[in-house]
Amino acid sequence: MPTNASSTANQVTGLDDSLGQASVPAVKQYLQLAQEQQLDVDAICQQVGLEQNLLLDNSNHIPGVLFQQLIAALISHSSDELFGLHTAKHVQPGSYSVLGYISMNCENLGQAIAKIQPFEKLVGDMGVTTFEPLGDKVKIRWHCQFTDAEVKRHMIDNCLASWLTFARYLVSQESNPSELLLSRKAPELSQQQEYQSLFNCPIQFAQAENAIIFDKALLALPLNKGDQQLLSTLESHAQAIISNLSTEVDFATQLSKVIAQSLQTGRFHQQDIANSFDISVKTLQRRLTAQGVSYQSILDNTRLDLAKDYLSNQALSMNQISAELGFKEPSSFYRWFNKLTQQAPGEFRKSPKQQSE
Repeated sequence: MPTNASSTANQVTGLDDSLGQASVPAVKQYLQLAQEQQLDVDAICQQVGLEQNLLLDNSNHIPGVLFQQLIAALISHSSDELFGLHTAKHVQPGSYSVLGYISMNCENLGQAIAKIQPFEKLVGDMGVTTFEPLGDKVKIRWHCQFTDAEVKRHMIDNCLASWLTFARYLVSQESNPSELLLSRKAPELSQQQEYQSLFNCPIQFAQAENAIIFDKALLALPLNKGDQQLLSTLESHAQAIISNLSTEVDFATQLSKVIAQSLQTGRFHQQDIANSFDISVKTLQRRLTAQGVSYQSILDNTRLDLAKDYLSNQALSMNQISAELGFKEPSSFYRWFNKLTQQAPGEFRKSPKQQSE
């Protein structure tokens, strides 16, 4: 086995654990708009390998990389240039998982906002929230951690617009920000008017950050639905959930790495991998289902990441690459790669991006 290929197999995995996880309620907010727009949600979920049975339980999570792929597919099928912004109308307490109910039971808006940072992992690992006092103003900014630029734009719109919509719900009044900062370039005038209609404040485009600035006095607005005793119970429950989430991410990442290291030997089938973890195939499937992925989708993603990396190495022949990926015949590799990418391996290797590397 070539050394450079072996090194790659130890580094590339089908699940990018840097993208973490996303809660089912967060996913549903996008799917609700897709259904409203009459997109073929079933076909899109199948396209990205999302097991829809997982969506029946709001306590479930899916890999962040899968969520990114899903959003990319949704916006590619939709003609809505502001898809992310429009998802905000579907926000509700459950959209933020337990964090939504924690927020509802806070004493005032300031306490609710303070709960975002310690508990935002309940919603997912899509981004990080930070706060900054600005005299009589407060800035709340969000940094999206996803890697697809187009997906990030829609997700930023979703996050900031959902924050404002939910905050208005919590205080039962139409409170407006002082200013909205967006990193995206200014869109056409009709789209700018849509942002203005929702946020109802001055909007600055092409900024270095994505943030909402509002009057500090708004932090004292009381919440009509607060229950401090229930709040304590919810926070304890939230801490337990966060602890369990970290364990499952580790399992999914380890699984993908084991598959990558087993491809060349041919021992990468479910039974083989289950044996390496000393668990049954049923247990393996159950744990994957709990994350909204199938074994086949992880296998395909792992192989595809490796295939693209190997193809960028001009020293490896197609026959070598096929063998490294566990295909018995090069023709099987060609058909599989073309099916997943709509591009032949040779065409991918000759692409300008690969030629420059």
